[in-house]
Amino acid sequence: MDTTRAASPATDSQAHITVRNLTMAYGSFVIMRDLNFMIRHGDVFVIMGGSGCGKSTLLRHFIGLNEPANGEILYGTESFTAAEPARRQQACRSASTRT
Repeated sequence: MDTTRAASPATDSQAHITVRNLTMAYGSFVIMRDLNFMIRHGDVFVIMGGSGCGKSTLLRHFIGLNEPANGEILYGTESFTAAEPARRQQACRSASTRT
């Protein structure tokens, strides 16, 4: 009898970063549309793809340098995309100090 259990998928309460319906665009040029995923604290998360596919743009959205065309990014339960700039900086600092 196998007693190992598969890891359960992340729930909103377990997620460290949640991306909901994120659409990234430069003007009318859409880079990516309707991204949805969750990253739990301690997960290894890889962003990979070809040149010009939106990797750096996604990271720029994660730290608040770019505003999404649609959707939101949550750190824990707090909306990073709706937060004021000072609160975004605080969220980035507190996220980077967790190990």
